[in-house]
Amino acid sequence: MKSPMVYLLTELSKPRIAQRVAVLLLLVGLALLLIEVRFEHQAVLGKKWQAWIPIAYTSIMLVGGGFGLAIWGRGGHMIVKLGFGIAPLVGLTGFWLHSKGDPWMAMCMVLKVVCMMPGKIPLDGGGPPVLAPLSLVGLGLLGLVICQANCDEVSDPKTSS
Repeated sequence: MKSPMVYLLTELSKPRIAQRVAVLLLLVGLALLLIEVRFEHQAVLGKKWQAWIPIAYTSIMLVGGGFGLAIWGRGGHMIVKLGFGIAPLVGLTGFWLHSKGDPWMAMCMVLKVVCMMPGKIPLDGGGPPVLAPLSLVGLGLLGLVICQANCDEVSDPKTSS
């Protein structure tokens, strides 16, 4: 009888299982991002409808992603893939909004602060974190790559002849 750890590692070495586990981990990442965005957007949720965009997207993606995982082999992977495909659009929209419509100037300000001596940075902040929405771009692109992999075509060495 295999120990639980050996069994888990054996199952994770199968591409189809690893693919679904990777999607599940990305969905957990989106759930954590949802909580963080809800917390950080607290002050503006009543003032600007745009603050609800990442909250709505991540909430819908968590439900759709869970459903897609449940029916993975019957088209669920396409639901998940579509959801992850929307994430870069949401992230780039957030980047634009956080930069107040001037991403070049916002990036110059970020680079200026990065180059400052630690401890000398002014604490007033100057607005929302410009690069934070790009986390959705990264999660979405990772999800697309994982969903694009055709793990069903990978042959199992135990069953190959």
